Amino acid sequence: MNKSIKDNLSGEMQQTALSFADFLLKNNIEFVKDNNYWKDKIYYLCKFKGGYVCFIAIKDPDEPENDWTIWSEDSNAYECETVDEKIKISAWRYVDHCGNCGSCGGGKTKNIFGKVFDRVCGCTFRIDNATQNDLPFLKKMVELRIAEISDR
Repeated sequence: MNKSIKDNLSGEMQQTALSFADFLLKNNIEFVKDNNYWKDKIYYLCKFKGGYVCFIAIKDPDEPENDWTIWSEDSNAYECETVDEKIKISAWRYVDHCGNCGSCGGGKTKNIFGKVFDRVCGCTFRIDNATQNDLPFLKKMVELRIAEISDR
């Protein structure tokens, strides 16, 4: 993962991606290079104890405007209302509304940190070109998902 980041990102994007990858590694997240649907792209499935935590794409040729993208997994953990207000505001900004690509069937209504959203894609959050300011939200998103998987 770090090689993909170093070879394809620069500046703050690279620094942020490396910081996030380091956080994931420290939390025992396994990076699995997708060899199926996204086999011709730099796309990683990020897993913890067999459960998906998030997904990362780097320099997707189908989205040249994005250097890198992080998607969350669909999770009830994001209904938690006790997270910090700054985290909630960040999360609400990154709710992934259905774009009619066909993968989520039009989206569904979801309660995300105490606020209800309609037509939310199955992945819940999509963060394009994350910066250092996004790291607290990204880390909380991962922590909540890890806790949910650990409680199973």
